[in-house]
Amino acid sequence: MTNSTKYLKMSSSATYKSAVISLSNKKPKKSINLKLSEIRHFSYIFFMIQNQLIKYTEAMSDVIIYVLTAIGSTCYVEHPANASKIILYFQLFEEIKTIM
Repeated sequence: MTNSTKYLKMSSSATYKSAVISLSNKKPKKSINLKLSEIRHFSYIFFMIQNQLIKYTEAMSDVIIYVLTAIGSTCYVEHPANASKIILYFQLFEEIKTIM
């Protein structure tokens, strides 16, 4: 039986002000090198991205309803008044039309 558990490991270097993040349980490891400034940048924007993903997840049902309504239309369909305000419905409509 093989062990398929993956390990996330981070090591840092004060000399080069960098970190290596690797994911693997055997060689060759998959890894990325990050500078300290890049890690700081990620830590600053992480919560902003997390909040945006939560809002998009909450809007998913509104998007599904809109797509099902707009998919058969040849002209722009206005979104319901109670639909999520974070979605750009005019852009979504254009994307639907390019696929159809």
